[in-house]
Amino acid sequence: MKMPKRQEFEENKYYHIYNRWRYKQTLFHDRKDFQRFLWYISTYKEKCKEDVWIVAYCILPNHFHFVLHNKSSSHKISYFVWNICASYTRYYKAKYTASKWLTFFESRFKSKVLNDERYLDQCIHYVEFNPIKHKLTDHIEKRIFTSYDKNSKKTTPNEEILALDWEFV
Repeated sequence: MKMPKRQEFEENKYYHIYNRWRYKQTLFHDRKDFQRFLWYISTYKEKCKEDVWIVAYCILPNHFHFVLHNKSSSHKISYFVWNICASYTRYYKAKYTASKWLTFFESRFKSKVLNDERYLDQCIHYVEFNPIKHKLTDHIEKRIFTSYDKNSKKTTPNEEILALDWEFV
């Protein structure tokens, strides 16, 4: 499979970033898997804090979504997402004794630039309500692996692990 060309991320733009495990198989089997992924997000968020802001996120059993703000014209978004995925892949292979040759993700992550405020708001809503779209819950308040609680000014159990940079108003 030919990998897509690395995208150039423009300064001061918002991006919808997403990826899923190949064949749509489950990537996060239990709460600890979700928490480990959040821990990697938090770790690399700290390393990229001058260049990348997390606006919204959602982690589902077989894929994830981010809305990110690229504050500089560097490749920090690529660095951020690649390191999260690579770190989680190593964790998963060790925990579940998966083959070291197993390819996890369908391809390099996908991204779409969010050119205007209306599209940005629609994308944040889409990302945060993705568990409802996939029929994982009837009430978004029950789904803690999204930024919905933080962005709606509620408290959330994973707030200590992952504090968002941007408040949804």
